[in-house]
Amino acid sequence: MANSTSTTMDRRTLLKLIAASTGAGLINAPALAVWEEQPDLLPVSKAGFDDATVALITELCEVVIPRTDTPGAKDAGVPPFFIGMVRECYDEQQQKLFEAGFADIESRSKTLYGKPFATLNAEQKSDLITAIDVEAITFNKGEDTQWDGAGFEGQPHYFTLMKQLVIFGFFSSKVGGTQVLRHSDVPGGYYDIPYNEGDKAWTTPWPW
Repeated sequence: MANSTSTTMDRRTLLKLIAASTGAGLINAPALAVWEEQPDLLPVSKAGFDDATVALITELCEVVIPRTDTPGAKDAGVPPFFIGMVRECYDEQQQKLFEAGFADIESRSKTLYGKPFATLNAEQKSDLITAIDVEAITFNKGEDTQWDGAGFEGQPHYFTLMKQLVIFGFFSSKVGGTQVLRHSDVPGGYYDIPYNEGDKAWTTPWPW
């Protein structure tokens, strides 16, 4: 496992930022008011994931935030960011939870469709991840689900951590911050700007 001392921002601060930016209560952290510089993350080639897992992560990120009329997770470079963050910014138990989650997704894919997740068509990927997303909500309420969380007591469903990280990576990227959100590098003073349904949210400087 990578040592967090190699980063420019400590693990606890990064996890707080993820929790704040995704509105997540499971990590139970207060919102951070100021953007901070992101660390240089561990390269994918040194993260210890085999090619099949890297392919799974890449497709998983794109299912969570697909390319439509705006860029998707791949366009924003989220997959390598996701991999580096897992190794640099989560503790050993959480890393094992991620790994168990990747294995669970792959197992379900092979059971349902007879092939690895990365090779499924777009509809199959979406259907499987949507079902797991619904399951995660149910699991986090304390109800029984196919994923029983054995060995990871006190932790949320693995997909909760995955989805948080994809969303954080995308909306803190330059692509997400300028092409999907409305970007204002120096917001300045307060102005009462009427909101119209369908308007993009605003963002300030992206951290990576």
